[in-house]
Amino acid sequence: MKRTHLYKLILIFMLTGCTSSNKTIDRNEDEFSEHYKTNKEVIYEKPKETKDVIKYDINDDYITDEQYPNRIQNEKICTMVFHYTAQPYKKSLRALTTGGNSSHWLVPASGKTVYKIVSEDRRAQHAGTSLWKNRKNVNVISIGIEIVNLGFKCKNNKKFCDQDSIEWIDFPDEQQKLIISLAKDIQDRYNIDPLCIVGHSDIAVDRKLDPGPLFPWKRMAENGIGAWASESEIQAQIEKIKQTLGTNISPFLLQIRLYEFGYDIRNEKSSNKKIQTDLLNFEYNIHKTPIADIKALSLANEFGIKNIKNKIFDNKKTNFALHSFLMHYLPDDYLTHKTIEEAQEAKKQERAKLREKLNGKNKKNKKMQVKVNRSKHDSKKTPDKQSDFDGDTIELVKGFDNLKVLATLQALLVKYPNKVRIGCNF
Repeated sequence: MKRTHLYKLILIFMLTGCTSSNKTIDRNEDEFSEHYKTNKEVIYEKPKETKDVIKYDINDDYITDEQYPNRIQNEKICTMVFHYTAQPYKKSLRALTTGGNSSHWLVPASGKTVYKIVSEDRRAQHAGTSLWKNRKNVNVISIGIEIVNLGFKCKNNKKFCDQDSIEWIDFPDEQQKLIISLAKDIQDRYNIDPLCIVGHSDIAVDRKLDPGPLFPWKRMAENGIGAWASESEIQAQIEKIKQTLGTNISPFLLQIRLYEFGYDIRNEKSSNKKIQTDLLNFEYNIHKTPIADIKALSLANEFGIKNIKNKIFDNKKTNFALHSFLMHYLPDDYLTHKTIEEAQEAKKQERAKLREKLNGKNKKNKKMQVKVNRSKHDSKKTPDKQSDFDGDTIELVKGFDNLKVLATLQALLVKYPNKVRIGCNF
């Protein structure tokens, strides 16, 4: 009798386990489709299945933990930041292990070994002065990954170059797989939100260029790391925006979305609270208005069309942020972008006027350029506090397509809603 009762219990347990297991599988499979059912107006694509994840070795012979503090309590790891070293492998390893700037990981250009420089439970000094989603000092909440890559060189071997003269250095396929594999493991360990996986240029918009437009953001997203909007997703948003706002999209509208996305484009006198109050004047509630509600931005767009400048956001910072956003999410557009003819002509006239004003004096026209920096991690010069940019004004992006930029922002914000209006560590 007891034996029969025992058999029944075992049978019930086995059936319950199978049912529970099936439910778990079904729930995981339905997560993606359920999210997309609730957003029928937008076309989404499932990420492609790739085989880029490889096994790698960890070299921990260069750990420098004693130089860096433990993380602050209650500040969990919730952000991943990518950099290029701007130096060859040996110089990169030496620079990152001799004090000053550092990172948690260093990924070489080849091979299957990654280098642990600082343990993840400590704060490496890789981000410098930084802000993402209103969180300053990103070092506290992030994992820093340095990639051995020279970044770029100026054509004709010049020391300074403008956007059209930059020649970006590619990331080899073998290295890309190593980056993806390491990032995948970090992503799995800390469950980092896609909008919180960023580049140094995203969190330090007016100082840094790395990891540049050739970094494999799209390939990473196909492996489940970070955010990406496909061309069809962007086109779906373009059509939706056309139907509600038309094609005349003001920079002010881009600024609202860039701010919500996480970029630091605030005017010096604009606190977060003041920005939220100011936007209420356009009947846009940054806490309650749904991100998908394009029509709610109509008043703000009308204002932006009539008033190019505003006191809410900083236009110079916005230009930097657009530069960073294009490199990250629309790299092909960024790399093929050519300044419109009218802008080129205006620039020539401006230079001519300046030369005339100088009247032959021995002064250099210090226009905005980018410095080739091969000493990025020189601790004596603390380069992380310096800027990659040189000059008084910045107009890196001219003649860009406001509609496509807004549509890309919109596609990303709707596709990855969890951290849209809150910090990565909430």
